[in-house]
Amino acid sequence: MVKYYYIRDQSPTLAVRSFMSSRKNALSPTIDTVRNLVQKFERTGSVSDEVEGRKNKEKNVRTPDLIEKAIELHEANPRLSVRELARELDVSASTAFRIRHHDLGHFAYKISTFQALNPNDIERRLRFAKEICSLIDEKKFDPQKIIFTDEAHFHLDGYVNKQNYRIWGTEKPSIRTKPLHPRKLTVWAGISSKGILGPIFLKENETIDGRVHSRILHSAIEEASKKRLTGSHFWQQDGAPPHRTGENLDLIHSHFKKRAVAKGYRERFSAGYEWPPFSPDLSVMDFYLWGFIKDSVYKERPGDLEELRERISDTMRAIPLETLQRAISAFEKRLRLVIESEGEHFENILH
Repeated sequence: MVKYYYIRDQSPTLAVRSFMSSRKNALSPTIDTVRNLVQKFERTGSVSDEVEGRKNKEKNVRTPDLIEKAIELHEANPRLSVRELARELDVSASTAFRIRHHDLGHFAYKISTFQALNPNDIERRLRFAKEICSLIDEKKFDPQKIIFTDEAHFHLDGYVNKQNYRIWGTEKPSIRTKPLHPRKLTVWAGISSKGILGPIFLKENETIDGRVHSRILHSAIEEASKKRLTGSHFWQQDGAPPHRTGENLDLIHSHFKKRAVAKGYRERFSAGYEWPPFSPDLSVMDFYLWGFIKDSVYKERPGDLEELRERISDTMRAIPLETLQRAISAFEKRLRLVIESEGEHFENILH
């Protein structure tokens, strides 16, 4: 398997295909299995078990020389992970953590970015949270009957994983990051307690305007109808201009009637609920799905856009319903945090 990985341009997907073509009756290994084998081979030079090597490994000691070397490594690269530090020092991960935490006094700071809120935004977020929580308390609204929708960009050369991106140091830094390379996939998806809608992929370099979003809506609503969601669930979308053209709002209304949570919907139809501005912290797509998908597909750099597309699709299809339902249940908790923070962003309370 490792041989095929290197022969096929270090692509786990292509390695699996080559492996299966040479072994007609073999069970197909997963992409994660290939990645784990390659990581073990690159770390040890072998894919055999390392039990004996671990048994004979000497106990590591946090010596002054070791701590001095850790300081030098940190100064050269504050983003060095504990695992990478352990490899550089030739110590266990637990020893590397103790050096960093106890001897150097460093902590891992999470990098978070927020859209600035003006007083009107804050008021609308607070009003929305109070309205929905009141309906939930009166058992007139079930968050498990919302279809959350959104699109995201997946850059071929990776992205900054805001959930796992850490800077080690004694003080929290201020930093902004963004992808540097333009090749990417734009993906639309929806998440409900009954499963994932999509993913729907745009053509490379295609941008979302009202016409493109209308095409997405027709396909997504058809899938939702087949899953019998249009007669019972709410349709949620944010306030991006292509989402709220008259034609697209009319299309949503023709299938979901009063059951929509979208900017401009209540004004147009005197029904539904207004999704508040700058509120990705309330959308299951943003606080769960996109981060989870990106964490998975970027474990190893994709070889090309087709491999990236396959990883995204495979990862979405593999998410259990119970996981989706737990993620949606966090929506109510986050609404109450909006109330607690009086309409402001609440990540500082949550974390």
